[in-house]
Amino acid sequence: MNETFFIPTPTSTSSQQNAKVMYDVIRELAIGGIDSSIQGNGGEECMDYLPSWQRFLESIVFIPLSFWAAYVSIPLDCTFSLPVKNVSRYVILTVYSLIFGAELAYKMISRTGIFLFNPCHVTTTMQLTLLTMEGNSKKACFLFRLMLYFMPGAWFALAFPILNTRNLPGEVFIYYAQHIAILVVPVYLMYIQGAFEPEKPYDFGWTVFGISLFSLYHFVILQFGAMITRVNLNNIMCPAVSDPFQSRAYRIIAVGHQCILIPILSKTYSAMSLAAVDFYKSLYETSTVPLKKLCEIDRNDSTICLKPAKLKL
Repeated sequence: MNETFFIPTPTSTSSQQNAKVMYDVIRELAIGGIDSSIQGNGGEECMDYLPSWQRFLESIVFIPLSFWAAYVSIPLDCTFSLPVKNVSRYVILTVYSLIFGAELAYKMISRTGIFLFNPCHVTTTMQLTLLTMEGNSKKACFLFRLMLYFMPGAWFALAFPILNTRNLPGEVFIYYAQHIAILVVPVYLMYIQGAFEPEKPYDFGWTVFGISLFSLYHFVILQFGAMITRVNLNNIMCPAVSDPFQSRAYRIIAVGHQCILIPILSKTYSAMSLAAVDFYKSLYETSTVPLKKLCEIDRNDSTICLKPAKLKL
């Protein structure tokens, strides 16, 4: 009796080829269109702006310090007292998604997707996530208060815009639209109340925690990604063309002024946003007379009740 044995054909070679093709596609979309000749974009000149020993020394100082500061700021208070408003978020979420979708499209078309790791894009992702979360969730409270310390980057992006790499039609408009939206959406979230409530002005635990994570994101994730791709992610390897502190000490200066400006901007923004929300409520929201109906009996022994009147403040 003849038996036929089927020996499976090895597919490891084809799998490796498919993986390589996928890697090449992802790499091309991420960094294929980055022009290293543009100042501040990346390349060897940018990577050599600081000597390796200085980058290493700054990293071994700021990374452990940031870890320690984040650790000592725990536990974090995530209580909120205001009830959640039942309002629709579809319009805000749709418009914001279209703006960010356009930015994603520009990054894919220009083959510069690596820049999506920049903090303002991370902040946009956080805000879009918050717009889909329940207002009574502790996770929403944690993410919202952390977002408030990533958000000040939008102020710097508007004050010192980097537009020399945006050449596609409408790309500059989307740049401004996205950064303005980053500053507007938290006000809307505060109007919803509930978990979208900033910490108390005297609570600096969130301040220390937020700045520490912001620093770690730069010196761990962005710096590591920049060294691998040779791309200047959020100016971690060389200063931006609009940086007024261009020198070999620019990263040390940046850590210093960020530790001062981020708390000031975040706390001031939260206070002004809450004041704006309260002002809006006092003008456009209505209060009702106590829910006691005024009733009387007519000649046919039927009861007639008057609805409480609404008073506009």
